[in-house]
Amino acid sequence: MLVAVAGGFVGGLVVGGLLGWFGAGIQIPGPPVVPSGPATPAASPEPAPTPSVLDPFPTADTTGVPDGWHPAEELTGDLTVWDDGAVLEDLRLTGGTLYVRAANVTLRRVELVDARVVNDYGRDCFNGLRIEDSSFVRADTDLGMPVIQAGGYTLARVKMDGPSEGARVGELALGCGPVLIEDSWLRIAPPERCVADEVDWHGDGVQGYEGPELTVRNTAISLEQVDGCPGTAAFFYPDQGNSRAVVDRVLLSGGGYVFRLGTPGTVDGLKIVDDSWEYAPVDVLDCRRVEWGADNEIVARAQDGSLRAVEPLECAGA
Repeated sequence: MLVAVAGGFVGGLVVGGLLGWFGAGIQIPGPPVVPSGPATPAASPEPAPTPSVLDPFPTADTTGVPDGWHPAEELTGDLTVWDDGAVLEDLRLTGGTLYVRAANVTLRRVELVDARVVNDYGRDCFNGLRIEDSSFVRADTDLGMPVIQAGGYTLARVKMDGPSEGARVGELALGCGPVLIEDSWLRIAPPERCVADEVDWHGDGVQGYEGPELTVRNTAISLEQVDGCPGTAAFFYPDQGNSRAVVDRVLLSGGGYVFRLGTPGTVDGLKIVDDSWEYAPVDVLDCRRVEWGADNEIVARAQDGSLRAVEPLECAGA
């Protein structure tokens, strides 16, 4: 190739007056033009979203006998119900046991003060027991026994305030049917002699032993503990002859493991209060046998009682 230069043609070279010879036909790009004016500030990162407040669970104020309630009858000591389909209303029973020895009995607006309910006798279980809008209250005496047993019963809007043992589910071999606990509030507290007498307390909110299917729905259960006197679990349904458990929107706190499950079951909407355990929040024997919902969470409880999610709650074993 020949290139024209001021003094002639030189093959393959650009020399001498090349720029002058081409004149204005060549434009050499200069540095980029920067527009004048203030620089656009960098976008600030969006703040992390504040966890929303969870819908409230039942409380001491929304369960048990209604505000302003007065009993139509007050009894002290033991009481036995013999008639199928009997309905007991507006009763206060203090310091005894209410024995249910009939089927399909209803207890409505009943206050049991240092008292309990038992619906099995001998080789029989009297199913169909329903307890609603009623309270189990610890006053002067800790029973040291479950306040309700053994099976085939429903608790609806029931308050347990202070007993050292809550609900017992059992006697499947006697024919006890399923148990349902819903819209209720259970506060389990250690016996007064626990620390002083070095009592080996194994308190539970709900415990099963050879129990039928258990369903707990929209219920709050707390197991209170003091130093040197731990309970077992707010929810304890181990592999001890129990059949199956369904947990549907339940708030738990307290225990070595707050939630212990050894049976097949379904767990959804389980909320465990953060840092309320001794060892871990859950102890599930075999997660492969449990349908574990995505709505299970560790939650934080504010001073006003409101709850906010902290992190997802995973199925795990000890």
